[in-house]
Amino acid sequence: MASKTATPPIKGVKANSRVKEIGSVYRRRGGSDWRINIKLDPGQGKKNFSISQLALMPRRRVLNATEHFKPAGYPWTIHIEDATAWSHRRIRECPIRNVSEQEDRDQWCFSFESDGIEFFLPQIELARVLFFHYAYMARLAMIPNGLNEEFDIQPGDDPDKTEIHILPTSTLPLKARGNNEQRRLLAWVLLDEEARRSFSSIAQHQLREGKERNGHRVWKFRFDPPALPNVELSVRGQFHKESQVFFVYEVYSAENLSTRSSKVVEFFDPRFAEPQAGKGGGVQKAIVPPNQALINDDELPTVDSEEHILDVPPVTLSFSRPVMTTRKASSGRRRSGTGEELEEDSETDDGQTEVSTDEPTIRGQLPAAGFNAIDDQSDDLHLYAHKFEAFAAVVELLKIKGCRQVFGGVRKLPALSGYSKHLLKDGNPRCISFNLLNKNGKLYALLEVDTSDYKNRLSTLLLKQPNRDFDWQAALDTLEQRLLQNSLNWPTPYINLVFPGHQKRIQHPRTPSGSRAFIEASSLQHWADRIDLAME
Repeated sequence: MASKTATPPIKGVKANSRVKEIGSVYRRRGGSDWRINIKLDPGQGKKNFSISQLALMPRRRVLNATEHFKPAGYPWTIHIEDATAWSHRRIRECPIRNVSEQEDRDQWCFSFESDGIEFFLPQIELARVLFFHYAYMARLAMIPNGLNEEFDIQPGDDPDKTEIHILPTSTLPLKARGNNEQRRLLAWVLLDEEARRSFSSIAQHQLREGKERNGHRVWKFRFDPPALPNVELSVRGQFHKESQVFFVYEVYSAENLSTRSSKVVEFFDPRFAEPQAGKGGGVQKAIVPPNQALINDDELPTVDSEEHILDVPPVTLSFSRPVMTTRKASSGRRRSGTGEELEEDSETDDGQTEVSTDEPTIRGQLPAAGFNAIDDQSDDLHLYAHKFEAFAAVVELLKIKGCRQVFGGVRKLPALSGYSKHLLKDGNPRCISFNLLNKNGKLYALLEVDTSDYKNRLSTLLLKQPNRDFDWQAALDTLEQRLLQNSLNWPTPYINLVFPGHQKRIQHPRTPSGSRAFIEASSLQHWADRIDLAME
């Protein structure tokens, strides 16, 4: 049985193959498809992969695992002050003998000291973690001035907003446009001067240092890192105690990334229609489990297929000041939905779906696939609190009526395999506001769900605590799961079972002209009155 951190299997790779060395990047002369030399252990015929596979292939990662493998290497945390001060050195300069004598010894590392330890961090590994989460970004990094050819940045309608217009010719995947985590990272690359300079340096180094050889352009990957002040990298690697040297195999977390940009970033997308209340069209589909997909690295995907999302070992990222991103329709051709159409999958004899993780092309034959490779752990709940301003005002009115607020907070609905309504139709997280109120010594939970992208709002739910030792945390976890499984309807059977005779649903006040952005003070008061009356 493969471990939870197993990658989707790759066609042509032997079972339980370990990534041993990562060599040069290359493409055919005149071509645009970059590949990378990767040596596996045990040795085998397949020795190069599309650069899109880098997201899956840090050093010592086990591919096509048929059993559980513990992640290789000794764990360490690196505290960064200024990564721009790091030295550029070859792997062969690493004092650890078995590292410096491998065939990839001429590849570039960053070398630096931290807490008395000398670190050798392969440059392509840091780029993998910061930038190369799917094929589009890996290809774009190789193109001089590529960001300017895909995006137009404009000031927003107030100082705290920036507009990013996705140009009509952009090949940014639909799933990335509708994924809040990938949008936030893209906004960082586009708007933060340090991140953009670093990303752009990849193509600059490629132009200066790439060599023409036997009909190919070959390049030893190198780039200039962003400063990354106060960032913590969680890494695994080989630690040589005698020489106090650490060679990094894998970076699996980068925390406290800083960004210099506005608080709100609005993506204007010509391939997106503004969500219409009551209609479908969310961009997120069910994630394809790794054991149901087979990556064919030697074939290209077609432009006409649905893009599958593969659940892969993610990189944990967090921003010290996360931005709020939105997705809006832009002028030009608009589509009634996501613009995606389903096509029959290409299945192997064992029922797996063959997919390609490269960028779609008219020459392609297989369904396209991307990676669910980012776990954004930024503390960003405050960005979504404004969705509950009217509800918060009602809670304040209830306090005047004699209620005491024991607890109040906003939570993101959980991601469940096979369900997508934990996200709004623009890709942002759907949140629930949970308030625990004390009225005359009795405890009541008041719950409100953000259904701003639906025609009909979900009623406010009032639950009376059924017994003294009741576990609200466990009940709320279950309630949220049942809510998603019930297509954003309150799970009546569960509620009646756990809160028999202790639940009420309170309708929202009507808003003038159907606008949800404004609720009159008198309507808020009536809303609070109905809730207060429902409390026994």
